Amino acid sequence: MISEPELVGGTEFPAALEPLPAEPARRGPRRPWLWALGGAVVASAVWAGGLVAYGRQEDGRGPDLKGYRLGVDPCGRAKLDGLASAFGRRGEPTNPITVEQPALYRAQCMVPLEGKPLFYEVQVTYTVHRVTDPGPEFEALLNDPLEGGEQVSGVGEVAEFTNGGGQTSLRVLDGQAVIELTLSPNLMYDGVGPPPEPPELDPAATRTFLVEDVTALMAALRA
Repeated sequence: MISEPELVGGTEFPAALEPLPAEPARRGPRRPWLWALGGAVVASAVWAGGLVAYGRQEDGRGPDLKGYRLGVDPCGRAKLDGLASAFGRRGEPTNPITVEQPALYRAQCMVPLEGKPLFYEVQVTYTVHRVTDPGPEFEALLNDPLEGGEQVSGVGEVAEFTNGGGQTSLRVLDGQAVIELTLSPNLMYDGVGPPPEPPELDPAATRTFLVEDVTALMAALRA
């Protein structure tokens, strides 16, 4: 905050200055793009400052990522041996959609399981919280009666298994990382007759495969 100026050498004010000549009339309003450019420069400076600040955090003051790597393709590292053994051969994954920010890295992609007569898809979501603790939010959703599922032990710090609506998922919190696998059938509909119903899956068997594959993926993301 700028304080009031102090008076030096007494309380007398200097003599009034000679009036300045009148400012010539403006030829027109200031171009709005100049203001936009100024705003962009300020925003860039703030963004760069955030990157520099986070770089200092990574030097020793940031959270421990427990070896989880940033900038990796989770589908490229997801072998999915357990799910593939039950639902079909692992196909070619999609390219990940990524979000890279000073506070967050997230990659999401899809791996097809080419079974017969039905194809399945596994959505892989990999999130690393680079600044804040994801634990409170994870546990809040775990205890939400509308969003929460069944807690699973033996994988990560906390894990949640959900089954319903034709899809099954396992979401795992491990330090600053959250890894989620979601299995769903690829129901092709040609518009003739009633739409196909999602098949009934054995939740216990599917959960076992998900735990196996998430555990292997967690190790691969730290390699």
